[in-house]
Amino acid sequence: MGFLSAAENRGSFFKRIALLFPPLDPRYKAIERAYNCAKDAFRGVNREGGERYFEHIRAVVLILIDYLRVNDYRIIIAALLHDIVEDIPSWTIDRVRLEFGEFVARLVEYLTKPSKEEYSSKEERDLIYHSRFRFAPRNFFLIKLADRLHNILTLGVCTPEKQQRKITETRMHYLPFAEKHLIFYHELIEAIERFQTSA
Repeated sequence: MGFLSAAENRGSFFKRIALLFPPLDPRYKAIERAYNCAKDAFRGVNREGGERYFEHIRAVVLILIDYLRVNDYRIIIAALLHDIVEDIPSWTIDRVRLEFGEFVARLVEYLTKPSKEEYSSKEERDLIYHSRFRFAPRNFFLIKLADRLHNILTLGVCTPEKQQRKITETRMHYLPFAEKHLIFYHELIEAIERFQTSA
């Protein structure tokens, strides 16, 4: 995935969007608004490797567009907002629904883990989250598996404990649905094997 090492920026991102919709199209404008919302929300937030968190968000959308050929503007918007409710207190599902519509809000809700306050442990919270996978729409898996693939591809900056936890979690909860929906099954296995070989 060449763009993972390329100098991606706003300009290169919207060149791709312009291949789908002209800049005055309402769908282009809606994607632009979601891009700005996500970038503003995660301003000053970094990942474990030190890079801006927004780089991860943009990479997930690029995986969707470049590799899965997703061209539904609502799925692109949901991908741009996939972490916003879980990580940014000022954003709620209701806010997403009001600003971007029911379709996007429903996808973002599936993508969002329950709030930490609702459950006594991380294990219980994760159990509830993963149990919903059985009932999630296929569009959810387009985003979630692109997200997980990027997470596996960038695991090298994480602690050994987190690396092992993410790999185990991927094998248990993600690969069965990747195989069922024919979305990044082989790519996830190859990414895990490549990471474990180089670790």
